[in-house]
Amino acid sequence: DVDDTTFYNFGEVSGTRQSVGTTDFYDFSDGSSTTRNEIGSTDFYSGSTPSLSGSTNRIGETTFGTWQDDTTSTHQSIGGTTFHSFSNGKNCTSNRVGSNTFTNCN
Repeated sequence: DVDDTTFYNFGEVSGTRQSVGTTDFYDFSDGSSTTRNEIGSTDFYSGSTPSLSGSTNRIGETTFGTWQDDTTSTHQSIGGTTFHSFSNGKNCTSNRVGSNTFTNCN
C-alpha cells in the first residue's frame, strides 16, 4: 500500500487498486480493469470482462459472489486468512501480514 494505492502481483498479472471513498478502481497489466462500488453489505463490480463484472454479498465472515461469466464464488475469512473458492475449480488463499496481502491460487 502507498497512500490510497495498492499494488498487486499475481504471477504473470500485476495491477493496482486506487480507492476514492467507497469506490475502488482496479487496473491490471493484461489491459483489464474493474470498478467496485460498495453499497451496504453488497459490492458491485463493473469490469472490462465478464469475469470482472458481478456482485458480492457479505453475510458475517463469508462473502458470496456472482459473476457475469456464470462463475460463483465463496470467500471465507478465518483469522488473518481468507479462502476463495470458485465454481470453475480455482481456489486461492490470501494471508494478510501487516499492510501486505499475499495471495496464492491453484
